[in-house]
Amino acid sequence: MMIDLDKKNIVIVGGGSIAERRIRSLLENGGLLTVISPTIGEGIQKLWQTAQLTWKKKRFEAVDLADAFLIIAATNDPTVNELVVHHSPQDALLNVAAQAEKGNIHFPAHFKQGKLSISISTDGASPMLAAKIKDNLHTVYDENYGDYVDFLNESRKLIKHSLLDKSTQSLLLKELLAESFMDEQKQTKTIAWLEKLSGKDRVG
Repeated sequence: MMIDLDKKNIVIVGGGSIAERRIRSLLENGGLLTVISPTIGEGIQKLWQTAQLTWKKKRFEAVDLADAFLIIAATNDPTVNELVVHHSPQDALLNVAAQAEKGNIHFPAHFKQGKLSISISTDGASPMLAAKIKDNLHTVYDENYGDYVDFLNESRKLIKHSLLDKSTQSLLLKELLAESFMDEQKQTKTIAWLEKLSGKDRVG
């Protein structure tokens, strides 16, 4: 499941390395990040200084979770993490970094290549295995896939805009999944052909 976090309130309780990893995985999602912690690490401090998040220099209180859409308990104090779990609103998403089973959402190992987003999860059983699989997949789905997905996206729009029947459109979309279309020159020629097919080159 992919969740839209744009403009949603996200509260991270904790200011150490684990909290920083969670924060960095959320930065591109448009959420409003608030860190609750008496102290923060250098990485989080730089994000705060560049206005990428809000820092409340204080100890955790239940009121800190009042309007949270997503809550992350990421302190090195089990008692504080337990308090976060206890005071989290029932309708909020909750991630407990040290004890995944106590939350209702997990953070998978994740990477992006343009519009392509790949996540790997072991349901909290072995984050190290998820990271290992991520590294393996990263070598297979390298930066070339970002451009390839952009090509597929543009091709799909042009094909859907054409007068081809649905069956032919579907066959053509499947054909574009062939390995040969990873070639940049072939992508350029294909886009030009599809623009003629859809009549886009005659617009304007």
